[in-house]
Amino acid sequence: MNLLTALGFAVFERSGEASFRLLGPAPHWLPAGSVTEAFPFLEVFLPDAEEFWADRGARTALYSDLWTQGGATGDELHFCAIAVAGERKLLLIECAEQRFQQARSFVQYAHEASLAREQIAKLTQAKTEFLARMSHEIRTPMNALLGMVELLSETPLNDEQRKYLQVFQRAGDNLLNVINDILDFSKVEAGQIDLENIEFDLAQVIQEAIEIAAVRARAKGLALVNRIQPNVPTLLIGDPGRLRQILLNLLGNATKFTDRGELTVLVETDSDQPVPGALHFAVSDTGIGIPADRLSTIFDSFSQADASTTRKYGGTGLGLAISKRFVELMGGKIWAESKPGAGSTMHFTARFSVADAPKPVAEGSAPVVIRNRGLRILLADDSEENRFLIRGYLKDSGCIIDEVENGAEAVEQFKQRAYDIVLLDAEMPVLDGYSATREIRALGATPIFLLTAHALREARARSFEAGCTDHLTKPIKKATLLEAINKAVPAASVSDRIHVPVEAWLKPVVGGYLEKRRGDVRKLRAALDCSDYDTIRMLGHQMCGTGGGYGFEPITEIGSALEESALASDSARMRASIEDLDRYLNNIQVE
Repeated sequence: MNLLTALGFAVFERSGEASFRLLGPAPHWLPAGSVTEAFPFLEVFLPDAEEFWADRGARTALYSDLWTQGGATGDELHFCAIAVAGERKLLLIECAEQRFQQARSFVQYAHEASLAREQIAKLTQAKTEFLARMSHEIRTPMNALLGMVELLSETPLNDEQRKYLQVFQRAGDNLLNVINDILDFSKVEAGQIDLENIEFDLAQVIQEAIEIAAVRARAKGLALVNRIQPNVPTLLIGDPGRLRQILLNLLGNATKFTDRGELTVLVETDSDQPVPGALHFAVSDTGIGIPADRLSTIFDSFSQADASTTRKYGGTGLGLAISKRFVELMGGKIWAESKPGAGSTMHFTARFSVADAPKPVAEGSAPVVIRNRGLRILLADDSEENRFLIRGYLKDSGCIIDEVENGAEAVEQFKQRAYDIVLLDAEMPVLDGYSATREIRALGATPIFLLTAHALREARARSFEAGCTDHLTKPIKKATLLEAINKAVPAASVSDRIHVPVEAWLKPVVGGYLEKRRGDVRKLRAALDCSDYDTIRMLGHQMCGTGGGYGFEPITEIGSALEESALASDSARMRASIEDLDRYLNNIQVE
């Protein structure tokens, strides 16, 4: 009892029902009067305490909540009551100021941490939106600039002009690399990087990286050496694109800081992980080297070995940080060894699966061309430069291109005639590409490509949610666009196009007539789903009477079939006629 008193508790013993006597001296904070008079809060706690004393179970103490009231000195204090069971029924009153302050500090910390998390989330979202906007604003003009360079390179040029064009191309590619570095870093930070898991040839990936790096290395007189140890499996399963990017980052870094000598790429099995597909890569140079006290920081974001590095050599300081994140996603680690003045070696490990059998190596591919000549393409972009670029890419394809400047015009144009492909810029006035995609998709299944400078994953997801067929990120290469068109429009599809000559005086109203029939397809399907054969008969009768008058005899025939099958309640025939109508309307080409 003396110990409890020494610890600052007011100790009371239950001497009778709702009767307590003080044991030991009264603490200085204890108000006058009986314990129940001094602490009105006990009216709430004591019934629980009585039950506890009567049948305490496995517990030896019962704690009340903290409460606040005036103490003997008149100050507001915080108290806690504790019922203790044993041979005697004890009630302890604790002046819990210290515990209260700790609890308040914890609550304050939790609140501030919650606010901090919310603030971080808002800042992260703001950063993502800023980067997406920055990407769009820079990539849009870059699309036109680099595209024009590509088209210009296909024209006759003298040696001096070709040299200027190469400088222009390198400068544009360097700027694009900076943009890509920033976006990649943002995606890694946000956990938006998903590694591919496809089969690839390791030797080919390394050779591609070396060929790209060789242009700048040879311009500086540097030799490039590539060694893959014989026991390294070359047909792997993993992400070849990210592996190539790591190698390019390391080779680019090595080239930047090396003025003479050579660059070496070495690949061997990882001795620390003796499992198939665990590899160790080393990229060495004979450059300026890195001071020992900076080796541990070069893989940090925006970090370079010296403050003057950016001014002298350029770069964002993100390449190594991005490489580190990619390596970690591949189940490996990255580190550096260096001696100032004698060069550096960047090491990294990665784990891949080993493919079962090699695939035959493809021969050199021919330039990509449009397989289908005569495609009709609807192009919507508010930038004249970008429309000019797309026209240039498709100038020898035989495609017919109708151009508009915004999404609203694209929707109206689509209603007037059938198209094989629709190309929409994402950011347009009046109606943007996403909204236009939704409206056009409701009218038919024509392939829609969204051309956008937004490179983040959210932009791709937004495009596909809107209903687009493909999402092409600016700057768009000519081959990329042509391959996408070839993939979306099979070679045989153009032969299905139905060419219908229409008299000149009818052309202003033909578009509206066909659009109403497309609306009828939707009404017919809805009516068939609920067995509303009267509506199907009525719509069929209307088409039967109007199709031939506008020059569309098949519509008259389909309308007659719909009317007859509706009267016979032949749902299978009705469904077939509705599909015939939809197919006809999607393939009709008014001349």
